[in-house]
Amino acid sequence: MEQIANQYLQHLRLTREEPNLNYLQRLIQHHLAFVPYETFSKFQYFSLAPDYIPPLSVFVQNMIGKGWGGTCYTLNMNFGRLLALLGYDCYLVKVEPGHLAIMVVLQDKKYYVDVGYGSPIMKPVELEAKSIHHMHGFGEEIIFTKLSSDTYEIDRRSNGKSFVKKQIIWKPLSETDITEDIRSSYLDSDDNITMRRITAVRFNGHQCYYLRNNSMKIMTFRNISEVKMNDIEKWVKLVREVYQIDSEALVDSIHFLEDRGIKLF
Repeated sequence: MEQIANQYLQHLRLTREEPNLNYLQRLIQHHLAFVPYETFSKFQYFSLAPDYIPPLSVFVQNMIGKGWGGTCYTLNMNFGRLLALLGYDCYLVKVEPGHLAIMVVLQDKKYYVDVGYGSPIMKPVELEAKSIHHMHGFGEEIIFTKLSSDTYEIDRRSNGKSFVKKQIIWKPLSETDITEDIRSSYLDSDDNITMRRITAVRFNGHQCYYLRNNSMKIMTFRNISEVKMNDIEKWVKLVREVYQIDSEALVDSIHFLEDRGIKLF
C-alpha cells in the first residue's frame, strides 16, 4: 500500500510529509488540479457491480493510466484512503441528498474536506469554528451554515442565486456505513440525474473547465466563456485535451447515454 500511496502522491506532484494543516490544504488543491471530477469512469464502474467503488490500487492505476477521477464516492473515498495512509485521522460523512465528503481530525479540530463535488472547495473547513463560512472561486460562492450541533447546510451559489443546497450530517462514518448510498448513486432514475448526463470538472490554475454533455464552460475569476460542440470528433478531441481522459471511455459514455434514450450527437 505504501507504493500505491507514493504513486498517488507522484500523480499529485507532491511528496510525503508529516500530517499538518498546510500539507492537507496542498493535497486538496493538487487533487482538484490533477484529478478530475467526471462521470465517464462512473459509467464504466457501473458495468462491474451495482455498488462498485474501485479499491485504492485500481483507482490509482486508472487515474495514472486512463486519466480517470470519478464522482464524490470514488474521489472522496479514495482520497480518504490516501489520507489515512499518510497518517491523518479521517472519516466519511454523508451530505444529503446523494453526496459524500470527509471529516479530518487534526490536533483536536475537525475539518470538512471535499475533493468530489466539482466545486472550488480549495481548503479544509473547520465547520465548528463559526456558524457561517464563506468561500469564493470561479464565479461560485459556497456558504456553510450551522443548522444544529451535527448538521450544516452547504449552499452553492452563482450570481447570487442558489443552484444546489445539501445538508452535511457531521457524524463520522466508515466505508461499510454507506453501501446503500453508493448503490443509490448508480440508480437510473429521474431523481439521479448523474447517471443520465455527462459531467466533468477540472481546475487548472486560474481556470475551471466545466463540461455538461456537449457544452463546455471555461471560467476564470473574471469571466465565463462557453464552447458548444455538435460534432462528436471535435467533442472527443477537446474533452481529451482538457481532461486527459482516455478516448475509449469518452466514446463509451456517449453510447451509455444513448442506451438510456439520451442522444448528444
